Amino acid sequence: MTARRPAFRLAALIVLLAVPAAAQELSLSVAAGGLVPLSGDYRETYGPGLSVEADLWLRLRGRLGLAAGFSSLSDKGLARPSGDEEAVYPLRFRRASIPVVLFYEIKAGIARLRLGAGASFHSFRETWRTVDLDYRANKISPHLVAAASIGLFGRLSLFGSAAYDSIRAGADSPLGLTVDVGGIQILGGIAWRIF
Repeated sequence: MTARRPAFRLAALIVLLAVPAAAQELSLSVAAGGLVPLSGDYRETYGPGLSVEADLWLRLRGRLGLAAGFSSLSDKGLARPSGDEEAVYPLRFRRASIPVVLFYEIKAGIARLRLGAGASFHSFRETWRTVDLDYRANKISPHLVAAASIGLFGRLSLFGSAAYDSIRAGADSPLGLTVDVGGIQILGGIAWRIF
């Protein structure tokens, strides 16, 4: 998707800022999980979707830090128009997101908790696979995240996160319906401390 190029540029910028900012730590997390949609319409059409994410976490002096990453969500569903019980239209939904967050870190032994807030740029597309309907949009939304890691050995940690996005979309779609395509994304994976 077109959001990949800005994501790589943003990640490179954060790494380049690490040296002059006198960062205390830079880590990379890679995780997979699912989206728990908050909208009933989205839940009925798609259900939970598969999501993968990679983030760079740059902790500055003290407990504050910056994080940026790239997230991809893919889901399949069925549209059932009201009034026609037999009509079923297969759908595909894909979303690419670039979150940028300011976080606060709490450390206790080998465990770390990061609480952050920021914004996320989303590029998404819904495709009706059997009819000629396609909807694409780009949105910016508030992004809240809670992430935890537990050191396993050396630089490797077990990683988990929960993030919230509210993404209102569809008012400019052919159907003119507004739906929240965001929700709570729950992920688990690993983190590697680079320095």
